[in-house]
Amino acid sequence: MAHSISPLVSVIIPGYNHAPFLRTRIDGVLAQTYNNIEVIMLDDCSTDNSAEIMLSYKENEKVSHIVINDKNTGNTFKQWEKGISLAKGEYVWIAESDDDASPDFLALLMEKMLRSPDSALAFCRSQMIDSDGKPLNYSWDEPKRYNGTGIYDGKTFCLHRMVFKNLLYNASMIVFRKRYYYNINNVYQKYRHSGDWLFWFEMCMQGAVCEVPEVLNRFRQHPTKVSNEALEYKDLEEIVEIQGIISSRLHLSPYQRSCLRGRQSKRLNKSKYKDKDYLRNKFPDIYRATFIDYCAYNIDKIFNFSGMYR
Repeated sequence: MAHSISPLVSVIIPGYNHAPFLRTRIDGVLAQTYNNIEVIMLDDCSTDNSAEIMLSYKENEKVSHIVINDKNTGNTFKQWEKGISLAKGEYVWIAESDDDASPDFLALLMEKMLRSPDSALAFCRSQMIDSDGKPLNYSWDEPKRYNGTGIYDGKTFCLHRMVFKNLLYNASMIVFRKRYYYNINNVYQKYRHSGDWLFWFEMCMQGAVCEVPEVLNRFRQHPTKVSNEALEYKDLEEIVEIQGIISSRLHLSPYQRSCLRGRQSKRLNKSKYKDKDYLRNKFPDIYRATFIDYCAYNIDKIFNFSGMYR
């Protein structure tokens, strides 16, 4: 894409105590082959030298803002909001500070989005990496879902991919149109662990969704990430609340809700959370499945009568 016809992309790099990975991330953003970008760096009062690293780039012509908080917000979504408020571009990439990307990440996602004028976002696949950047031998992607064109109706995409779990699991794998952001209720910010699920759902409901079936994002797993196991109780409560919102917005049928209840109850049964009855009693519509719900879910995994699999 020629620079003269490429729309501006605002790249937001929100960080907290990711100094060991920060230069790799910033240098990777600045080296993107799609070069009509502005870079917005946000540090949430890190206790390491993240702020110092960010400030060392202040003379770079692509860096438009460096904001160092003097108090930690404790909420990454507040940082997203701040970055978007500063963004001048029509398109936004939230490039998490501990991740990395292929040099042509932006070029390929923007090419796909520009083919679909009503698209809300574009996403790619991810390589899981460890602290040292070495590939891990597992993936959260589901390649079998790719349908050949890679451009989906947003509501259909949400039914297929966003009910059971958040398949847009890492902000770094996504570029979105900023104008759709302003239609999103900030309720997602109250969910500290799973708020991104609701954020991306609300984005997808507004326009087409583009998929680039290539591994262009590097999603880093390391000890300083918040442990899902340690947050399991809160995470399960957030998940059920978000699934309730999604179920209502998509107007799920009784059969679809039965499949969801069967799936989530099985997930709870297999979890390590000790007080499972507390969640079953608090959220019976999701966590208290009947024999029929389990049967519906198991059958639907094979025949997909619900339409929630592909």
